[in-house]
Amino acid sequence: MDFDRSEKLAVVKAIAETIELDDQYKVGELMYMDQLMTTLDFDAHFLEEAKRLNSVKAVSTLRAMSEEKKKALIIMVDKMTEADGNVHKKEADFFVNFVNILK
Repeated sequence: MDFDRSEKLAVVKAIAETIELDDQYKVGELMYMDQLMTTLDFDAHFLEEAKRLNSVKAVSTLRAMSEEKKKALIIMVDKMTEADGNVHKKEADFFVNFVNILK
C-alpha cells in the first residue's frame, strides 16, 4: 500500500498506540513492527515523529484516506493486536473503537 507522508505518519501512530495499550512490548509485537518498518519503509526516527503527531490530526488524516487504505490499516492494526499471541482487553476495545472511528 502506498501511503503519502501524512497518511504514513497517522498509520504508524495508530499501530504504535496499539502496542502501548497493555503497557508491555512483547517479542511478537516488536517483530511485526520490524516487518511493518520494512514494508512501509520507515525507521525509528519516523516512528518517534509519528508518536508525537496530534491525535486529532491523525484521526482526520485516517478518515480522509481511501477505503482501500483504511482496510489495509485495519488489517495491520488487527495483526498487531494479535502479534503477541494474546489479545488484551484494552487491545480488543481499542480495535473496535478504531474501526468505528474510521467510518
